[in-house]
Amino acid sequence: MSMRAYLKTLIKKGPVPLVKWGQVLYNLLPPSVRYGKEWNEAVALLLESERWDEKALVKYQEERLECLIQHCYENVPYYREIFQQRGLEPHDTQSIDDLKKLPILNKETVRKRKNDLLATNIAALGRNPARTSGSSGTALDFCMDNSTRPTERALVLRHLLWLGFKRGDRTALFKALPLADPTKCSQYLPGSRELRFSFHNVDYKRLETMVDELERFKPAFINAWPSCLYVLAKWMERNGRSIPPPKYIVTSSENQYPHIREKIERVFKSKIIDWYGQEECCATAIQCERAQGYHIQMEMGVVELVPVNRGQECWEIVGTCLHNSAMPFIQYKTGDLAIKGEGRCSCGRENPTIEKIVGREIDFVLTPEKNMISPLILHFAFYNMDEIQEAQIIQEDLNTLRILIVPWRGISPKTKERLLQALRSRLGSPSMELILQEMESIPGKEGCYKKPFLVSHIELDKYL
Repeated sequence: MSMRAYLKTLIKKGPVPLVKWGQVLYNLLPPSVRYGKEWNEAVALLLESERWDEKALVKYQEERLECLIQHCYENVPYYREIFQQRGLEPHDTQSIDDLKKLPILNKETVRKRKNDLLATNIAALGRNPARTSGSSGTALDFCMDNSTRPTERALVLRHLLWLGFKRGDRTALFKALPLADPTKCSQYLPGSRELRFSFHNVDYKRLETMVDELERFKPAFINAWPSCLYVLAKWMERNGRSIPPPKYIVTSSENQYPHIREKIERVFKSKIIDWYGQEECCATAIQCERAQGYHIQMEMGVVELVPVNRGQECWEIVGTCLHNSAMPFIQYKTGDLAIKGEGRCSCGRENPTIEKIVGREIDFVLTPEKNMISPLILHFAFYNMDEIQEAQIIQEDLNTLRILIVPWRGISPKTKERLLQALRSRLGSPSMELILQEMESIPGKEGCYKKPFLVSHIELDKYL
């Protein structure tokens, strides 16, 4: 664990006042101090690569890839074993096309071979522990080197600069994670002029408090998990509230459903710009100000789209992180599905594009008739259901769906029946049992604050 990671961990484990003021003081440090020289190098790289064409971007990727492969062969037991088994030398795998000679790396392999994936030439101080949320499955523990996170944070800055961010602009952040003081729903960090809101244990009063604070704060940008901002937008609409429109709303970490986008943009009178990525930092793609598609961030990693048996338009995102030598992930199966982009974005940037992020491979309902139903279709059943605050669908077995709903202040029998009819019509399965269950809140998985719209307890491959 690096010294920066050790200090952050130490602060997190302290009493509430120490954690709170530790975060404030840490945030007062400039990024070059918080993230070290790796941040400066990443920013310099991104400033330079803004002028590159696609050929230069590919050249950069292949130069990084050549060094990464050589490093894996010499220092990573798992990859050395793979190379030996397949009769390969490092010079056999230097181009992006050559990656196909190596197997796809999945989460199960990472769990089983974690120690073998650690580079033997990088000491513990050069490794930073990381963890996926596990919102759609089991959480994954892994390691990053000292350049991975600074590079990712530099990409966040690039994204904001694309959207016209200026030094001193205020930002509001919405997530479901608890704050340093879990009894509070907001915390201000003066170093970055950022007001953080927590949807952990949110209630009617806290939603009102959030809108009051947003009115006073007047953020230039809002950064949010879509599910959090959607609940707030519904509350604002129900109560006739509004805030000064921010320049843009940047969403991340969750699927972006069209009617959720429509509701948030209409209520906040601002355009949503989405960010796609994962904790492992293997594949990053971001929307520019035109929001026409996702620009693949080639400096972060190699993104490949692999066909899957979900129709001709659907491709799975496989990524290779170019900045994690401590625990390299090569051809990593993200489990995310996408639709390929056609050509370049009209903004003129050279990055290849992804047209749409469809969702996760496991985010499908399987009916008894063996039809796969996208959560995008099912989510529309909740459109204009104004009595419902939030909801979750759980597929318990092949024949049973449990629908958890959190009403604002009660729900009528008419609305319940209308919801069930809407779901049945979209499922197209007369034999599937639908169980409607009212809840005070949607339960999250232990250690995970994301609440996926769809949770499936069946193995698709077993039935397909």
